[in-house]
Amino acid sequence: MAPTIRIDDDVYAWLQGQAKPFDDTPNSVLRRLADLDKPSATPVVRAVRRSADNAGKTPQQAFRTPILKVLAKQGGQAARMAVLNGVEKLLANELTPYDKADIDSGTIRWQKSAEWEVRKMREEGLLKPVKDGPHGYWVLTRTGEAAARTA
Repeated sequence: MAPTIRIDDDVYAWLQGQAKPFDDTPNSVLRRLADLDKPSATPVVRAVRRSADNAGKTPQQAFRTPILKVLAKQGGQAARMAVLNGVEKLLANELTPYDKADIDSGTIRWQKSAEWEVRKMREEGLLKPVKDGPHGYWVLTRTGEAAARTA
């Protein structure tokens, strides 16, 4: 099991500035900056990355409505993976092979895009901050509930 480290807000902000949106995690940023990245074991994914260069990627904002719909259906809150499973079903015919590829962190690209949209939704007050909800759950605010009704 990998060790857990704690960093302060300034270091976290710096890491965010170094990140490639939709693709990076703190670990992948540090691996890249430390030149620890190794060639991918799956040449097909590497070829997609090189040739597609984000082409064929579902835009981050496309995840908002499905997230709202899944949360509304679940009574306004649900575990992260339950929401992602619901979003995957709603977008089954729209997710591209590029979306479905693993990124360096081991996460699936579309899931990371959905998580970035969740972060934006929190900033806009549609979802409760992490500290205000059950651990591992995404929770609609009143504003989010209203948005979900019109989604």
